[in-house]
Amino acid sequence: MVARDDAGVSSIELVVYVPLLLLLLFMGVQVGQVMLGNQAALAAAREAARVARAGGDLTAAEDRGRAYAASIGTGVLRGADVEVLALDGGLTVRATVTGDAYALVPSLGGRITQVAEGPVEVFRGDT
Repeated sequence: MVARDDAGVSSIELVVYVPLLLLLLFMGVQVGQVMLGNQAALAAAREAARVARAGGDLTAAEDRGRAYAASIGTGVLRGADVEVLALDGGLTVRATVTGDAYALVPSLGGRITQVAEGPVEVFRGDT
């Protein structure tokens, strides 16, 4: 039996494994960016719903949701669109925030949609 020479095996392993490790690294960062975008969209939806619940002005709530989404961070949630609707005859509001997550590779970003809903606050004086 003849012993074989192991010269060059490390180079071949490096060529095979480094691209796989880089792919896993980029996938991990991309998943993190999508999760961060989801949290940013949810925070903007909650803020818009809070303003609509407290004051009842849907236009002001949409403006506040857009401003909040823009102030969260550059590139976290791009192209945020905020829509606030009154439901159940004005007793409930629903805020929907839609935007794009930051993507390392442009085709991997994905569309994000988050919804926050709650009852409109009504003051009832003592009787």
